[in-house]
Amino acid sequence: MPSACRLSQTLGIAQVSPEEIRPEDIRGRSATDRLLPHSPVEALTVARAIRHPWYRCQALSAVGQALRSRTEALRVLNESLAAAHEQVEPNRVVTVAAWPLRHLLRLDRAAAEEKVERLLELAAAEPHGLRRLHALNSLLWAIADDPALRTKVAEVYLNTARACSGWRTERTIAFMAQYITTLDAPLAKRLLSGRAPSRFIRRAIQAIEAHASGSDA
Repeated sequence: MPSACRLSQTLGIAQVSPEEIRPEDIRGRSATDRLLPHSPVEALTVARAIRHPWYRCQALSAVGQALRSRTEALRVLNESLAAAHEQVEPNRVVTVAAWPLRHLLRLDRAAAEEKVERLLELAAAEPHGLRRLHALNSLLWAIADDPALRTKVAEVYLNTARACSGWRTERTIAFMAQYITTLDAPLAKRLLSGRAPSRFIRRAIQAIEAHASGSDA
């Protein structure tokens, strides 16, 4: 059994092993959600006390979204992003960092753009193709509303997708294509172009065609 905290010097940050998730970490995130939006100060205290960085990141992100003060929201969202970077695996860092990044983009685009660059570098360091695709999938979801960032992340996403196969890959890409079609129909079609036929891809194509028909009506 690994120790409670496996320390690493990756990115110069002490990082917690994902094997050490405890029930109280999950309960802390749920307790934070229950306190929002009515008791943000208490929710922040609960969120900060969560030991595991994955759940602390998610809980702090929820608090940051609920805060009315832009200054306070930015501070808490940066705390949330710092928690994400306490993890070891690149795909886990990028995947959970997407939560606060989505909110940060609405408050401070310049800061969000810097975070995207760093997260793309981290995703590139993930050696496992499907895990890298999952990380990029979360990142693309987080910044999808921003055309310039969407284009930047989509190119990396497409390059990774071309090197991946299997039903999990096809499901991930198909779901993203359906999500993105309302924002960028040409990109949705590019995501599906050249993919091997599967039930996921067929459903995504049908959804894109239905959206196009509705838009033309």
